[in-house]
Amino acid sequence: MHGRLFDVRCTECNHSVPDFTSPLCPALKEADDQHADVIQAGHPEHEINIPIEKLPRCTNCGSLTRPDVVWFGEEVPLLPQIDELVDEADLCLVVGTSSIVYPAAGFASDVLSNGGSVAVFNVEPVEDDVQFMFVGGCEVELPKALGLSVDE
Repeated sequence: MHGRLFDVRCTECNHSVPDFTSPLCPALKEADDQHADVIQAGHPEHEINIPIEKLPRCTNCGSLTRPDVVWFGEEVPLLPQIDELVDEADLCLVVGTSSIVYPAAGFASDVLSNGGSVAVFNVEPVEDDVQFMFVGGCEVELPKALGLSVDE
C-alpha cells in the first residue's frame, strides 16, 4: 500500500526500479558520515545541502529519483484495487500500528463488517473490537501465532 523503501521512482517519468544500494549515492554517505546519529540529522541546525547534481538519477530519463513510497499528503496508488481486496478479505492482520491514519486504519473494521476476522499484533492492546489480540513484540508474536520458529 505504501510502497517499498527499496524501490526508487523517477520524479519525472515515474520509472520505478528496485535498488538495494546503501547509500543510494556517494553524496548521501558523506551526509550520513557528518551526523552522529539520526536524532542529530533531524535537527535544522544540522541540515546538509547536497548539490543537486550529486543526487540519485533515473536510469531511464536522468531526472531525480526518490524512494517509491507514499509520504503524508500523497495519494495512495491502486487504492480502488486495495479497497476491492479488503471487501473480499476474510481475515485482516493488523501488525504493529497505531491504526489512526486513514484509509488503512479503516481496513480492519471493513473486514469485520463484511463478516471477516481481525487479528491484531501490537506492543499495546487496542480498544478496537477484534477477535484476536496478540500483545508483545510483533517480531515474536506474529511468528508464534503462525507456528513459525524464531531463532533467538
